[in-house]
Amino acid sequence: MNQHENRVKILSEESKSFIGYLSQLSLEDWDVPSACAGWSVGDVLGHLTGQDFSLRILRGLQGNISAPDGSPQVDNHDEDNFAKSIFDRGIATKLQFGTLLLSTFEQRVSDIIEVFKQVKSDQWETLCYWPPGPERISTMLDMRISELTMHAWDIRSRFEPDYHLSHESVAVLMDTVNRAVRRAFRPDPGIEVPERYRFIIDHDGEREVDIVLSKDGGSVESVSGDSPVAMFRCDGDTYVMMMYGRIKPTVATARRLLTCDNTADMALEFEGRFKGG
Repeated sequence: MNQHENRVKILSEESKSFIGYLSQLSLEDWDVPSACAGWSVGDVLGHLTGQDFSLRILRGLQGNISAPDGSPQVDNHDEDNFAKSIFDRGIATKLQFGTLLLSTFEQRVSDIIEVFKQVKSDQWETLCYWPPGPERISTMLDMRISELTMHAWDIRSRFEPDYHLSHESVAVLMDTVNRAVRRAFRPDPGIEVPERYRFIIDHDGEREVDIVLSKDGGSVESVSGDSPVAMFRCDGDTYVMMMYGRIKPTVATARRLLTCDNTADMALEFEGRFKGG
């Protein structure tokens, strides 16, 4: 089984587990506030249901990376407007489908899994439409896993305080952190010299990455010879939970999930750089 086949398998297994859990919730549970500010449990599921990955990938396979009807043009992309449209669409989709929301979500997940299963070995690098800019099908697969598993946490953690992401999903989320970093650290003209924060992450071995903040925003880069302003150590779960805005660095430090080789105050400084999310 190659990496792409393995990740389709992860998506299938994570989806099955999540749908099984959702089917046990009561009508009252759908209105419980989720871990996403402003969204109920139902709104989060509305967001996941409203993402039409299948159409975009099928169009991409036909060589069409233009925006589908009703989708924003890439040339007009604005990160704040994009975030607001995502927020509003989640609520609207929940209201649109009502009691059919879960069954609609289940069908759309089934559809996208089948689409991914049909992708040939030489098609994974094919570009597809995505509002901030075209993405490869392989990236779209990782994005779908990341969205589903992180939002599953947003829901399940409200009812199960000790719920954690699966080991397999953390590995995928680590590969998509660059998207979260782009949203969380917006362009900041006040940063005259790029700041490099190094993370040493323990997940299936040790991995080192640099989060680089500059006037142009945030990015994930390979470790370079440039000295970092701070060096943090944590496991993979803590790393993705921080970068996706689910736990603050200072909280992670207080819980001894995150350590800093410099000083604990650096966690507060890094936290203060978060602008979006």
